[in-house]
Amino acid sequence: MIEIDDAGGGCFIGPEVLVIHRLETGEAWFYTIPTNIRERVFYATRILKRAFQELAISKNETIRLCRGEIFDLFEAYLEEQHYQVIREKVSNATDRLAEDKFMSILHSYGFPEYIKLVDRNYQEFYEMVSLWYYLQPKQVTAKLCKIRLRPPLRPKVVARKYPNLVKRLLEESQSATG
Repeated sequence: MIEIDDAGGGCFIGPEVLVIHRLETGEAWFYTIPTNIRERVFYATRILKRAFQELAISKNETIRLCRGEIFDLFEAYLEEQHYQVIREKVSNATDRLAEDKFMSILHSYGFPEYIKLVDRNYQEFYEMVSLWYYLQPKQVTAKLCKIRLRPPLRPKVVARKYPNLVKRLLEESQSATG
């Protein structure tokens, strides 16, 4: 079975990650949607169509697609091509691959490794990303934002008004998870 998932689409910084995972062999292929792409659904569809051709994915393999709207057009394409498509939550293994890849990209920007997504609480995680983002110099963050999303304003006010408090909150996050 082939599973396809995404990660990072709701975060205002970094690319969105797509993963194609063949469960039987553990093979995984990663693709990214750059931050400067506004029409991510069309872009993802184009990437995945090309990947399916390059990887020679057989129409005999069942394809499990994540339920995210980013895959709506690709699902229609697969059905037109007579692939067997299931639209449901992907396995934990595939979800972990996508999330880990996205996190490694955030870490490459300098985002602290000790701040983690816990229990799929994206709102809390993205708030921590926002607080970290606003503590960074502009030259570090200038090209990190997606053009289709904007950083939230409330963390900006807090980070700019109380930078020492925010640093302490981030450090406490480390001790709570470490």
